Amino acid sequence: MTIGFERWLAKADPQWRVGLLSHQAALLSTGETSAQAARRFFGKNLIALFGPEHGYFGHAAAGERTHSAPHPTWGIPVYELYGSFRKPTREMLSGLDLLVVDLQDIGVRCYTYLATLKLTLEACAEVDLPCVVCDRPIPFHGVEDGPVAEPEHFSFVAPCALPLVHGKTHTELAAWLGLPHISMPMEPAPKDFEYPLDAPEFFPPSPAIRSWETARLYPALVFAEALPQLSVARASAYAFRTLSAPWFDGPMLADRLNARELQGITFFDFTQGPRQGGIRLHVTAPHQYRPWSVTRAILGTLRDVYGDERLFGHPQARPDWMTKLCGTESWKAEFMP
Repeated sequence: MTIGFERWLAKADPQWRVGLLSHQAALLSTGETSAQAARRFFGKNLIALFGPEHGYFGHAAAGERTHSAPHPTWGIPVYELYGSFRKPTREMLSGLDLLVVDLQDIGVRCYTYLATLKLTLEACAEVDLPCVVCDRPIPFHGVEDGPVAEPEHFSFVAPCALPLVHGKTHTELAAWLGLPHISMPMEPAPKDFEYPLDAPEFFPPSPAIRSWETARLYPALVFAEALPQLSVARASAYAFRTLSAPWFDGPMLADRLNARELQGITFFDFTQGPRQGGIRLHVTAPHQYRPWSVTRAILGTLRDVYGDERLFGHPQARPDWMTKLCGTESWKAEFMP
């Protein structure tokens, strides 16, 4: 397997003045990050770095604003695109011969690297700066699942009319968006991979996405962001692999969900004591598993068992955020009281 950035670097000219949108999760076969390889190859002609949500160094929590600052050892600007600016400015792009994008994404619309890619491509087009988009493998490649975002509900977590799980790599997204770019796909194509067996070393692209399994389960449980009375153990080793609440009956919920016979997934009791019941999700067949079907099954089961007052009728519920995640209000007909 050859990552898109490695293919591009093999053809690059060290005299080019380069900017790089990337992060610590962008590992190469050498063990270096893309930025370390670029620094080694271009030296001082690596002019600037750009970081997505969670920051170039990957420390920021979900939704936490990040702030631009010089790189601590290289001294070059690190422009963070999840703070005062979410789109590179003309000043940030000045002095560059090209900008390269190499981000480890997971193929899910509300995971904000799609929005950052779109805004970056637009910014480069506005100043006629070439933008190289590099591919990495993603879970869900070729899978489309969940609600499609509608224009009246476009936002940073729903930046275009794609389903919740869009299943596209970054070069495929750039082509779908129709914005100017230089495509640098990986070899072999992502469709030829079996996850996680053939996937590269996994380094968290955000603090809570710690493994390929977590990346797969994230779109099935991301709805819990709109129901803060439920926990996905975001700060623990079980992030987005479990769902819990003090009032959950874990064994009963696991049995009810397994009785639905959803393809590609199994549910287990994950009770952590008398004050925290829970369920654990395990993907058994990645090619059959569909996250939105799991979301619907969990919400439907919880509503049947516990009623609306424990879900979107709860005073802590955030239905407006659920609409943002879905990119549509169509979910309300099924899950709102």
